Amino acid sequence: MPFNIFDGLDALVDLLTLDFSKNSSSKSADTKKSSKKSKYTTELWSGSFLAIASILYFIVFKDPLPEENHLQTVLICILIGFLISFVLFFSLYQLGLFYFKSLFKLLLFSFSSVLFIISVVFIVYFKSEIF
Repeated sequence: MPFNIFDGLDALVDLLTLDFSKNSSSKSADTKKSSKKSKYTTELWSGSFLAIASILYFIVFKDPLPEENHLQTVLICILIGFLISFVLFFSLYQLGLFYFKSLFKLLLFSFSSVLFIISVVFIVYFKSEIF
């Protein structure tokens, strides 16, 4: 049977979440306190993704695009960004980390992640001068 990468990552996550301490009941009280602190974690990640993406979009689009086929180049970069986003979301789902309590949080995180990844693809394509 071939090795599945997601089984390996799942085993690694299970190993990291094991509690070997003697005072596991006191740590469960600490996790309740920390869950109050991390109430807006999704919004913080989404907001930071949007802020970084807006800066990257500004860097890319402040000058005219150097390519001859602007529309074709932009569409290819967007498709590559969607493909990378799909792989990211599928990996998070397989690891059990793609769970949201409301539809708003799901849409906000997904939208901001897609915009961030597309902006990273734009930066790599236009500013690295590799292509």
